[in-house]
Amino acid sequence: MATASSSEELTIVDNRLFKAISLHQILNPTHGGNKYYRIALLAIMWISLVVQSMQLVGLYFAVNDLQRFVFTTTVVSNSFLSMSKAYVLVTNVDRLRDGLEAAQYEFTSCGSRDQRTVRRARAALSTIVRTFTVLSYVTCFMWAINPLSAIGEFLPVTNADGTVSRYRVTIYNVWLPVPVTVYNTTAVWAVLYAVEVIVCFFNVISWLLFDSYVFTMCFTFKAHFSTLSASYATIGHPDALRSQTPHVSGTYYTTTVIKPVILLQIIGGSYAVITLIFLTSLTYLMGFSIISTPVLKAFFGFLAVTFQLYLYCYVFNLIETEKTAVNFGLYSSNWTAMDLKFKKTLLLAMNMNSAHRRVMKVTPKSIINLEMFAKVMNMSYSIVSVLLNSRAGK
Repeated sequence: MATASSSEELTIVDNRLFKAISLHQILNPTHGGNKYYRIALLAIMWISLVVQSMQLVGLYFAVNDLQRFVFTTTVVSNSFLSMSKAYVLVTNVDRLRDGLEAAQYEFTSCGSRDQRTVRRARAALSTIVRTFTVLSYVTCFMWAINPLSAIGEFLPVTNADGTVSRYRVTIYNVWLPVPVTVYNTTAVWAVLYAVEVIVCFFNVISWLLFDSYVFTMCFTFKAHFSTLSASYATIGHPDALRSQTPHVSGTYYTTTVIKPVILLQIIGGSYAVITLIFLTSLTYLMGFSIISTPVLKAFFGFLAVTFQLYLYCYVFNLIETEKTAVNFGLYSSNWTAMDLKFKKTLLLAMNMNSAHRRVMKVTPKSIINLEMFAKVMNMSYSIVSVLLNSRAGK
């Protein structure tokens, strides 16, 4: 990653944003005090693991409370996903940092290729990631202030034995093996709230760091495919500049590191979209104002995870589209004026590109693209309608 200000504009990576969210420091842990960022992330990850482990135990005591059960499972799944993202970041620093080398403009400089494509990719990426960053932090703020605006209010929870307990409102209302009277004391509430603020911030910063890296690499691959397509289209034309073989890099192997987490993200994100739509609707139907803190808390959570899921589907759809366009670039070359050997080579290249069907999938038939996002949203509407109707029928 470039560190000099003069070189920050020569890469698709938004280095200023990476430094602001500490991703630059984590990917360069040996530079000065940057190693402490990695240590801090690991320490908070262990705190989050303890908290979410208690949440899992608490699920048993809220099994008869649908609203509480849905909320807890959403929080736990999101938190474990965030922990997996943080773990991948801190354990694969060198490989992930090397992957960003492909984002440099020099990577497309051979053969005098037009760099306008990568420059446009940088502008689009910067806008998207910065918007995602703002939305993530606004969501974190909304969740953090919710207990402060609800001081003195209690959350009724139906226990497994059918009794109802009332707990002072915190961010997650983490289950503790203590009596309700102890749980509701000011000292315990304050400590629990402070821990939950740390966990909430950890969840947001973890998905922000990992997702920013994934989106950057996807835009990088998209720009490379687009550059190759445009270069192939100039072959054989009188005004075309001679093209050389592009640089070979091992950075594409970074996808093997992040692929399992991406698949978990699609599954967990889809579940979170459904449950947060349900919780937003249910909270409003319970009589809360549309601008009340509980409704806004659920709504901003829904907005953040939906935008996150959309971005994942969008960036992988971009790669799929540009990869397919490579064949069109080959066909657009002046192949009719070439000899038979060139035509055979061109046909072989097109066949190999078509046969290479490696795309990001959740299942053998479910490709991560915008079509999948549309299916998730349609499914969310159907499931939420059923849940709300069953709730109203009680």
